[in-house]
Amino acid sequence: MIEPQFDEVLDEQEKLASLADIKSATSVKGTNLFSLTPFRQILQRGGIRFLAAGNFNRDNAASKLESDDADVIVFGRWFISNPDLPSRLVEGLPFNPYDRPTFYGADPPSKGYVDYSLYTAPAAKIGA
Repeated sequence: MIEPQFDEVLDEQEKLASLADIKSATSVKGTNLFSLTPFRQILQRGGIRFLAAGNFNRDNAASKLESDDADVIVFGRWFISNPDLPSRLVEGLPFNPYDRPTFYGADPPSKGYVDYSLYTAPAAKIGA
């Protein structure tokens, strides 16, 4: 399932808060219509793993798992721009920024999926 996305700079709480102004944002049972929790609960009863995607990063992925709102977090854009993403997550290394216009085609064709680099440590500065 893909989390609702409104703006790439909003975190999960800010996204939900932005929806509070929309009238009829709750169902008859009081469940937020923009939440994936009902899907999670249905799949969980059937023993089916719930994969959540949508603007997750190092800072918000763990809390989604810890709150039992997902079994797996899926990283799409960050995997495109960071071919070594698992290592970067574990080691706390910075991410390469992604270039969204090159995701499904670029000019030249060698730009995008194939030109992101693995992490290399910055060169040490030699003091005077």
